[in-house]
Amino acid sequence: MKRTVAALLLALFVGVGGGAFANPAPQKTTSSSESRVLAYLDGKPITYADLKAYAEQLPNPKYKEMLKTPQGLKELLGYYIDRQIILQEAKKTISPREGSLRAHSSMDKDSAYVIAYLSKEVGEKVEITKEEIKELAKKEGISENKAYAELLSQKRRQRFKALMERLRAKHQIKILVK
Repeated sequence: MKRTVAALLLALFVGVGGGAFANPAPQKTTSSSESRVLAYLDGKPITYADLKAYAEQLPNPKYKEMLKTPQGLKELLGYYIDRQIILQEAKKTISPREGSLRAHSSMDKDSAYVIAYLSKEVGEKVEITKEEIKELAKKEGISENKAYAELLSQKRRQRFKALMERLRAKHQIKILVK
């Protein structure tokens, strides 16, 4: 059951951020354009090189394309900042010996922390009643299984959005990309 929840969460967050919570790759040497600061997170600069390494690590090639436009940079920067904030919070609240972290031992350590934290803060806290399922199924003319899946996805997105608003409020974020 927990693996199913983890798989569903991973699918949700791949859908929300398109895989944007993958672990950023280690930095390589950079040119002056790559050392350009795009944003600050709690006073720490985030450079184009950071974002480029992050995009190269993500499975979908669309993220590399996002590096080419100011709007794409801003969107990718948002994913990167969210991941960094989640990772910080995860490392504060999840014990290295916690079962949810060990369940993701095949991943890199940071990604395992992110998934374990999101499972705990989003996936495990979503509640759906039978009445909600039946109401949506009747309203939309769909099966109860499909109604459950839609409600689950919707409520996870809502919880994720609320979580990120709460977490972001604890940090100083300055975006320099216009």
